[in-house]
Amino acid sequence: MAREVGVTPAALYRYFDNLDALLIATCCDLYDELIAETRKAMDASPPDAHLERMKSWIWAFRAWAVGNRREFELMISYPEANSAMSINGVRLEQSPENVDPVTLKSLEHSQLCGREMAAFYRKTENGELPPAGPVEMPEISEGLQSELMDKCSAFIVGEPLPLSWIFTFTSAWVRVFGLVVMEAFGSLPVQDNVDEFYKTQILAMIREFGIDG
Repeated sequence: MAREVGVTPAALYRYFDNLDALLIATCCDLYDELIAETRKAMDASPPDAHLERMKSWIWAFRAWAVGNRREFELMISYPEANSAMSINGVRLEQSPENVDPVTLKSLEHSQLCGREMAAFYRKTENGELPPAGPVEMPEISEGLQSELMDKCSAFIVGEPLPLSWIFTFTSAWVRVFGLVVMEAFGSLPVQDNVDEFYKTQILAMIREFGIDG
């Protein structure tokens, strides 16, 4: 990294207090790059084309992660043991200043997609779009219901939605993230028809919302 900016490794610490500070700044810069690429892809579709914008989010995320594997590895592994998946949604809303900046960047990225889904839901509710659904989900415990509504709605979607939509969107988000991670690190079982596999997965996820996408 020091060589890339034309300074010695020791000189970097004139600008950063320690290695952790340097890594955090690097991860935030990488997230900014990913977010910018994602926004650019999403903005190729009109603001009200929520499904197309969500699809663009997936393709942009995939392309960037696969094309920047080492950078992506750093982003999802640092800060160690403190990521978007470990954030308490209530704490996030009440004191975001206590959440590390890398996690906040990861939340910003995920919510680019989540808020599109929220906007789509609101338009189906007020009649601007044909109603979707019914969104079906298995019977789940009160504990899982609470975790989905208090945590996942805050860090993935970015705003409250009905439980069935939060459950379905969280399930889809986990599936997309898993696909991207597995492909980026060469573990995806499908090797020869990867694009088609993604397309079928996206279609299946959309249909889980009762949407013919």
